[in-house]
Amino acid sequence: MILGSIDRTLVTSRNALTRQRSTRRLAFWSISGVTLLWLLYYVHIWFFTNIQSPAPGIVFCFFQSGIYAQLMSYSTMTISGFLPPLLMAILAFSTMKNLRHLRVHPAAHEHASTALSSKDRQLAIMLLGEIVISVVFSSIGSIIYVYTQRIPNQSKTIEQRAVDNFLLDFSLDLVFIQATVAGYSNFIISKTFRKNLRKQFWTIILNACRRTRINYFSNMPSNALDRTARAGTIHLRTVVMHE
Repeated sequence: MILGSIDRTLVTSRNALTRQRSTRRLAFWSISGVTLLWLLYYVHIWFFTNIQSPAPGIVFCFFQSGIYAQLMSYSTMTISGFLPPLLMAILAFSTMKNLRHLRVHPAAHEHASTALSSKDRQLAIMLLGEIVISVVFSSIGSIIYVYTQRIPNQSKTIEQRAVDNFLLDFSLDLVFIQATVAGYSNFIISKTFRKNLRKQFWTIILNACRRTRINYFSNMPSNALDRTARAGTIHLRTVVMHE
């Protein structure tokens, strides 16, 4: 989402040279670099995580108590909870500013020879909607996570662990709700998205009906096909005679 926000900020820039930096090559290297960075950053979790089973069939994974647990709690809270919404909010504000400037002051100088297409504008608006949804749900999840980390895991009672686990499961459900709501927001915001979705829907329906008819006629006996063709011919002749 953050990389997409950066791309939309580049695309909506008033400077054509800045817009030309939004390329597949840049996207490929950005995704590869970010993936490698986080793989290296979290590799230590394999060695500093304890698995506890308080009851048969119930398994919990905890960080090792002490400084490491506190460090990982604050690191996860900052990297996954507060930093992404903050960056997306800044990039969304920059994108909105660029779109407003392009709408009010059309580019006409030498550095703006490449105009912003309507498709890029639609994608930018759709991404802004997804950013707003992501910021709201991420903020709720961050607040829940901070609340569950108020007491060390070793000092919690069974009731406190049950409540915290319920809240953590609820925050996990927010991740799936966020992905679902993003699809509905795109359907509401973008007219082009609605048009393409309806077109794709009717294409699937027509293809299914066509396959059903083909299977139906291919499974019919030959004499039934002859009777069907003969009945259609007689009906056609009757219509012609009446006319």
